[in-house]
Formats: sequence, structure tokens, C-alpha cells
Amino acid sequence: MSGYKKSILSILAGMAIALGGIVFLGIKSVGTQVYWNVIASYAFSIGLILVLVFGLWLFTGKIAYAIERKFSVWEYLLMFVGNLFGALAVGYLAFGILRNTTLFSINETTVQSKLENFRFWDLFFSGMFCGMFVYAAVESYKIKKLVLGIRILLVIGLIGTFVYLKLNHCIANIFYFAFANAWNGKAVLFIFVNTLANSVGAILLNGLKLLVLLMIRKNAKKSVK
Repeated sequence: MSGYKKSILSILAGMAIALGGIVFLGIKSVGTQVYWNVIASYAFSIGLILVLVFGLWLFTGKIAYAIERKFSVWEYLLMFVGNLFGALAVGYLAFGILRNTTLFSINETTVQSKLENFRFWDLFFSGMFCGMFVYAAVESYKIKKLVLGIRILLVIGLIGTFVYLKLNHCIANIFYFAFANAWNGKAVLFIFVNTLANSVGAILLNGLKLLVLLMIRKNAKKSVK
């Protein structure tokens, strides 16, 4: 695959996650009742569904495989920069078009709260568990023994849960910060920690899976002997 195509797939992945953010905010703006928040949270998953169905390059969806060396450092850098560009583009476009709407007000309030209450370890653990949820969703979609509908429902369930729990996803937050026009030094540091935490969580869960599989293989060999 050419570098050009990888770049396009990465940019589109960032835009897909941003679209999920717009859907989330749009539904959330309908009402303050809890059920609207629940529906909005699970509707956000449309972003990752688009990524998985169309084979887009999402950093948080592929960083778990760093320990298996499926992608080079250059490819991960390309992914993140492409995701960043895509999310920023949609975010600032939304800012230009929707800044006088309820969507903007809801997002601005949420972003301000995130930055004002930014604590390293709180964000780190939030991002780490988010990375685990995203990895689990990606792996669930890969279970070819299940029909497509079931795999999609698993993705919706896992992604919607992390959104409802208010866990932090770095690419989504890039979009939210751009939409709120809230970029500053603190926001950059927030995204750095968030990205690191998402990566650690995904890699840890994949590492645990590989360790369990290795132990199963070793036990199987012993039983044969």
C-alpha cells in the first residue's frame, strides 16, 4: 500500500471519529434526560464502525499491535498525524458552522470542564481503560465466526460503554477541542497524556491476550507429550 493511500485512510479515520462526536453531541442536545445521554453514547460508535467496515487507519485501533510489530514506527506516526488532521478539519468546520447551536454550547462546557479538572493520573487511567475498550471492540469485529450483525452489536456495546463512562479517547478529544476552539498549551498536554494512556491500555490488553494464548499452547504441547 502506498504512503499516499495510508495517509488518506488515516485522515478519513480521524474524520469518522469526529463524525461520531457530532452524532453524540447532536443526540445529547435533544434533551437532558438520562436516556438521551445513553442513546448518544452508543450512537458515537458509528465512528469506529465506519473505520472497521471501510478498513480505515485509526491510531487507537492499531496501536495495540505494536508489540507484534505489525506496523512500523513511521506508519504509526502517519496514522496519528492523519487522524489528527482529519479530526481537526471536521472540528474547525463544525466550529464555523455550528458555533451558535446547542451542540457547541454542550461541547464547550464539557471541554472547559475537562481542561479545568485535568489531573495526570485521572486522565491516564481514564485513557488507559478507553484504549482497552477500543482494542476489545476491534478484536470483536475480527471474529469471523460471528455474523456481521453480532460483531457490529459488540462494537456498539463496547464503544458506547466507554463513552457513557466518560473515558477519554485522544482522537475524539482532538475533535472536541477543535470544535470548542479551545486549543492551548494545556490542551496539547492533555492530548499527549491521553494518547499515551490509550496506547498503554491497548498494548497491555493485547499483551495479556498473547500471554494467555502462549500459556494455552504450552499446556496443549505438554498434554500431547
